[in-house]
Amino acid sequence: MSRELLSHPHLHLEQHIVQVGQAVNCLKKWHSCRLWEEHEDLINWAVRLHDLGKSNLYFQEYIRDPQGYKGSQQNKSHSPLSLLLTLTLGLMGLWDNLDALSLAISIRGHHSGLPTLPEKRIGAVYLKERALDNFAGGETCRVLRKQLAALPLSDLAKTAGIEHLNEIIIPDEARIGTLIRKAKRYLDVIIERLFSLNEKEATHFRIRTQFVFSLLLEADKAFLALSDRTHYEKRNSRYWDPCWVEKRIDGREKSETNQLRQKIRNEVEENLEKNSNSMIFSLTAPTGCGKTLLAATWALRLRASLGKEGCYQKIIIVLPFLSVIEQTVKEYTALLRIGGVEKEGSWLLTCHSLAQGEYGSNLEEEQQRFFIDTWRSEMIITTYDQFLLTMMDPKVRYQMRFHNLCDALIILDEVQSLPCHLWKSLDCLLNGLAEFGNARVLLMSATLPSFVSGQVPLLNEYPIYFQAFNRYVLHLRLKQPVDIDAFSRELKERLTSWLENGRRVLVTLNTRGSARRILDALREDWPKEFNDIPLLFISADVTPKDRLRTIEVIKESKPCIVVSTQSIEAGVDIDMDEVIRDFAPLDSIVQIAGRCNREGRKPRGRVEIVDLLNENDRRYAEMIYEPVHLQVTRELLKDKETVAEEDILFYAEHFFHELSQRKDTGAEHIERFLSWEEDISIHELLRGKEKLQHTFLVIEQDPELKSEMEKTSQIQDRWERRESWRRLAARIASISVSVFARPDFKPQQIANEFMRDLWLLRPGYYSRECGLNIKGETLIL
Repeated sequence: MSRELLSHPHLHLEQHIVQVGQAVNCLKKWHSCRLWEEHEDLINWAVRLHDLGKSNLYFQEYIRDPQGYKGSQQNKSHSPLSLLLTLTLGLMGLWDNLDALSLAISIRGHHSGLPTLPEKRIGAVYLKERALDNFAGGETCRVLRKQLAALPLSDLAKTAGIEHLNEIIIPDEARIGTLIRKAKRYLDVIIERLFSLNEKEATHFRIRTQFVFSLLLEADKAFLALSDRTHYEKRNSRYWDPCWVEKRIDGREKSETNQLRQKIRNEVEENLEKNSNSMIFSLTAPTGCGKTLLAATWALRLRASLGKEGCYQKIIIVLPFLSVIEQTVKEYTALLRIGGVEKEGSWLLTCHSLAQGEYGSNLEEEQQRFFIDTWRSEMIITTYDQFLLTMMDPKVRYQMRFHNLCDALIILDEVQSLPCHLWKSLDCLLNGLAEFGNARVLLMSATLPSFVSGQVPLLNEYPIYFQAFNRYVLHLRLKQPVDIDAFSRELKERLTSWLENGRRVLVTLNTRGSARRILDALREDWPKEFNDIPLLFISADVTPKDRLRTIEVIKESKPCIVVSTQSIEAGVDIDMDEVIRDFAPLDSIVQIAGRCNREGRKPRGRVEIVDLLNENDRRYAEMIYEPVHLQVTRELLKDKETVAEEDILFYAEHFFHELSQRKDTGAEHIERFLSWEEDISIHELLRGKEKLQHTFLVIEQDPELKSEMEKTSQIQDRWERRESWRRLAARIASISVSVFARPDFKPQQIANEFMRDLWLLRPGYYSRECGLNIKGETLIL
């Protein structure tokens, strides 16, 4: 063992390479033999190559005394040198061009994130600092010349176990530039090979490279992060028994709706058995038909049939909203209890902004954090944000999880919530994950756009089930728009009747401001004799903690009046007698209608759709939704006064067909992704351009948080401070309310600034009943 070269202050480079290889072998237990055998050689090369650059004398000087190092920070860099040595080895013909490019990308990016490639086309976005070829000129090239001039190649060859390193001849200092230019020309050749691929081949290359890169990232950190390797080195695969779903269903009342649900379940199970070798499935079914448990049946049965002893596929469930996630977690927790198991991280993890970051009580905090960050669980329940970041964002912290998508059973619920400009990317990448990453995918919705090709439907005759449900009728009041004040008066006139009859009524608005106006109007005229019936409010003006609490109150099925924004519509399992909604795109209308008479126990419910104007005669719908979505909906519903639930599928399918014809489905984004070019961030693709916001913490909901944030802000070590903020992130998010910044509003009027754009709200400006309450101010449209 070489005692000369170190990788870390306490670790020899040879030891580190061996440990990374051992960690990679541990990860092998989480993947199929087919996938592993296809990539094993490439993975092993990545392990041996990734830290070759640490052999340079400047890094060795630094690593022996990090605190006392006085030299240049650039001189001690090692990834560009590792890349250069990898390319020089590639010139010897050790790999074909595409394998060499995969290795080059992985080696160069394992600290900084996936690099970009030189632009393939005119006008492409090109960030030089993240470019794979930025070693060939400028300051990086100058540093490489210095590092190469005194590189201990023979020691490095022995340390890394790469005999070919002894064949590299470093020319004298005056001619070192020749070696760098040769590596650059070789890189140009292998990049050109990538650009000659068709879309399918380029997708295969991208998934293959990210798979290797992801495994390297996790393995590179594993044994450094874990003081006890026992839990990492073994995988006690947790068996989710499909029978738990059947036991969960047993004993439910024999209502007409439940009989339809059972009929749907029977067909799903039959089609799954017939098509068990298929890779991409779809489930289009009416709201309220029990899609969560249908998806569980799909996943658990496939997992049981495909898994080998001690090794089963990871299940990844992707959902659009936090309220739906909490509901889904409860359902799967109930399944575990049926099996006599208490939920813990090895069985089930949640990954979203409010997740508390708990894995298991028998592990140290650092180990828990590592297992959570790497999704080391049999089941992950997460958001579309986290799923797409894992699949497409170049940052190390997301790519470290990418390999979990391969060999996984992936459930994408409420697919209609994704913007159209992601359709092409998802079609390409989900099919790529299925074909090249051995993943199986289930797409679900009541209004399912068919943008992913190759779907095998689990319900062949799903229109029959839509026609069988007759729980509601849409009443369309669209011929004449209604101003918000007239609408308020109308609701107040109907309020007493609702209360006297013990009705459960949901009024859903398009903006936070309009929802608050309706809430205030109803509260002002609330009859005292009905104070025992709650008026409930769900809006982004309310903290996530209070929104989840309110949803639980609604689920109690007692009389109530609920005022909400559209955040309640998709997937939240509530059952209302009557729904009134401001105009919206058809998919949103169908989703909110699914909250009306959900169980079908009452006479057909009424879902009113009104077209509301603000005081300036501007439609609220136009402030929120894209014009094409609204236009297509108006065209489809033109001259209609009512639409029964059993007829809704016809309109939904026409709606998505028209969108596919009129909207940009994002061909440009997938072209950039497959060409390894810089593109718009995932967050912006999902949410649009980020506007400046002020975030207020309702600190009275977690009084101890303030002192913990103060302690965290005073931590000197930046890595320790960052980790401390991460530990607090879920608590901060759960009591936060954000508003868009406006010139006429100063946040210091109502809050004390803790740090930039993070304010501690003073008492009196928030209530659970009304949310954020800025007296005399109108902050939000």
